[in-house]
Amino acid sequence: MSMRPAWAVLTALGCGCLLADGPPKPPSLEESLLKARVDGKYQMLLRQFKAPDDEKEHGAFKDLGFQTRGGQGGHWVYVAPYWYVWRDLAGTPKPRRPWGPEQMIGPPDTWPNFGDQTSAWASLTEDGQDEWVLLEYAEPVQPSALIIYETYNPGAVSRVLVYKLDGEEVEVWKGTDPTPVGSQKGVSVIPFRIPFKTNRVKIELRSKDVSGWNEIDAIGLRAGGKTHWVVAADASSTYASLVQMQPPPPPPVVQVDEGRLRMLEKDVRDLKKRLMKIEERVKKRNMK
Repeated sequence: MSMRPAWAVLTALGCGCLLADGPPKPPSLEESLLKARVDGKYQMLLRQFKAPDDEKEHGAFKDLGFQTRGGQGGHWVYVAPYWYVWRDLAGTPKPRRPWGPEQMIGPPDTWPNFGDQTSAWASLTEDGQDEWVLLEYAEPVQPSALIIYETYNPGAVSRVLVYKLDGEEVEVWKGTDPTPVGSQKGVSVIPFRIPFKTNRVKIELRSKDVSGWNEIDAIGLRAGGKTHWVVAADASSTYASLVQMQPPPPPPVVQVDEGRLRMLEKDVRDLKKRLMKIEERVKKRNMK
């Protein structure tokens, strides 16, 4: 076998040709998710699906911003071979509406109180339909349990699903809520094991069968001895859509005494005249 000349080897090393060992390794699913966030620009993933043929048009990465495609509105990002559709711009402040799904963000702030509290999520109707909540966590983890803080009419939790990092939905639990119907409040701990990481959880509630608004304060995801809290949330419906934001109060009405105002205006005019006379006297003295 012939040997390469030394100069050829050095040239190859200099340009990096020998370092290239086949095509570049595709990013892992966790790396793709991180890239799809676009340096933390987006959050609350609504949809993810595989479309390898779109790489021909968009390349390995494309941030299309907000648009509606196929009836799905959101911030569309392509990281080959997946589309990620985000709901929120992470840096845009969002109001915490009374009973909105955003009330489930972070650790409990209603518990240990209970009852109809504006600091917990509530559905649009009491028993009009079965409901669901969709929760996003800051980073993918391999969880061991879900911890649900139910603060009003508990007992409706019926099914838990998680999402793989390729967007596949997986059922991890189905059954009767650990907190009995009729309780004032409860913390439902639902253990499960999965052989993959996730950062999105969907909880279904049989709201039609459990009378009243089934309100939820917070939902923790336990993994590795640590409880992770929700960073973004969505829901099938919310009572917040009926609550009108209070308009700002009108500016105070100042009562003006017209007579007093005219006197003040006359005083100002007199002062100006006196000041002009003083200035004239000073000029005459300086000229002498």
